[in-house]
Amino acid sequence: METVDTESESLREEWAGFLLAAEEELSIRVDKADAPLSFATTRNAFVAEGWIPTAEYTEFAGAISDAVGNSAEVEELERAEFSSDGTVEVREDVPQSVREADERDTDTDDTEAEDPQRAVADGGTPVVMRDDEPPTVQNNPGVTSPFELLTSLVGKPGYREFDPTIVLFLTFPVMFGFMIGDFGYGLIYTGIGAYLYRGFDSDSFRAMGAIAMMAGVSTTIFGILYGEIFGLHLIASQFWEPVVGLSHAPIEKGLEPAGTYWARAWLVVSVLFGVLHINVAWLFDFRENLAFHGFVEAMEESGSWLLALNGLWLLLFSNFLGQTPAILFDVFGTGKEAAFELGFTGLPVIVGQIGFAMVVLGVVLLLIGPTVEIVEIFTVLSHTLSYLRIGAVLLGKAGMAFAVNLLFFGVYETQEGGATAWHFALTKMPEVGTMSHGHEVTGILFGGLAHGGPVSLVGGVFVLIAGHLLVLALGVTSSGIQAIRLEYFEFFSKFYEGDGTEFEPLGSRREFTSEE
Repeated sequence: METVDTESESLREEWAGFLLAAEEELSIRVDKADAPLSFATTRNAFVAEGWIPTAEYTEFAGAISDAVGNSAEVEELERAEFSSDGTVEVREDVPQSVREADERDTDTDDTEAEDPQRAVADGGTPVVMRDDEPPTVQNNPGVTSPFELLTSLVGKPGYREFDPTIVLFLTFPVMFGFMIGDFGYGLIYTGIGAYLYRGFDSDSFRAMGAIAMMAGVSTTIFGILYGEIFGLHLIASQFWEPVVGLSHAPIEKGLEPAGTYWARAWLVVSVLFGVLHINVAWLFDFRENLAFHGFVEAMEESGSWLLALNGLWLLLFSNFLGQTPAILFDVFGTGKEAAFELGFTGLPVIVGQIGFAMVVLGVVLLLIGPTVEIVEIFTVLSHTLSYLRIGAVLLGKAGMAFAVNLLFFGVYETQEGGATAWHFALTKMPEVGTMSHGHEVTGILFGGLAHGGPVSLVGGVFVLIAGHLLVLALGVTSSGIQAIRLEYFEFFSKFYEGDGTEFEPLGSRREFTSEE
């Protein structure tokens, strides 16, 4: 039995490539052979219709002319074009004069006698045999094209829809990198992405690899800003403090008692990012409604949500309500509780009044327009609060990495400026009352498996490796999934339908063969 299995495996490795290529080539030939079955035919002629990119029409007509001479006539029946901002500017029948001009452009200078059986139109008007929408060709710049994979998981953009791939490129790596924010993890994610990109021929795997590399680079950059590598503040202690001269890394995650204000800051920043992200979504929807339905409907369908969303948050960040949660002001205020010292003490009362008026106007527009949507008015709050998951995942992943390092290295406390600071015992655990980092050690949270003898050290190494592998894996299943969820549910749901059809030229889907 083992011999049979070995021989089968050997045959598979030897002939798999050939069989896949043969099957693909035969399938393409069958598709081409079956194509005439969908043509309108008579005894002496047939009519075939299809979509091609407008820019390729002249080349296509010339190729037909080169192949069969004057025995075929090519006409451009309909043309759909995008305007410069990405909306459909025109979809109309191509006038006869334009068709004749195109035909003259594709004529050759051949001086030989014309074929006496030249195909010509015999009067009447063209009959369009199909009523479907034009297919979609996504033409994103090279660095953004891998994110078409994430877009297509929802659906191909319709011909009239804005392709949100560029927004995914700009936001997904940032959200992912912000939530993980570790130099070591970022390098590993980048390496995994490079392996997927270079190790597989599949377009999907290569796209996943490119996305992973960009997410990894973002994670690495944020790791430098946080000053962390595998949860240890080595970049902060070896670069930001001695080289740059800062007292700590430019930004922190906020786990230590002395820096909990950073944790509160990230929750506020997450919500503000959500407000911006959702604004972009509603602006896309507003633009689409404006292009196809006019200003009034655009205001009712999209402008109402823009007014309600921005009005609510202007109201909350103002002094109009009198008492507002301090967290909204302290993050950008002054003093020890300010992560970003901008001196912010709240927007003026007049701004809050304007915000309140915007909310009321948004509700009125919803009542005038699609009244069924008024029941969803509270989503302007709930959808933005959904972005709190960004800050929550950041703290959760940082806490897991901290716990792993605490078990292995151990952690001791010092008092710095009246606040408690935590330090990993990377070399040895200092005793209470001794000096470390220029301050007196006031307590030990955990002695660390690394400092407890040979058996403890071996167990600690296992905990260290397994723990960081777990955090690494959860970074994908948690940070990645949460970022995608925000893109799909909070962002795409505002404007994107994804009901388009991919443009697939006849016989063009080649994976194991080439046209040569």
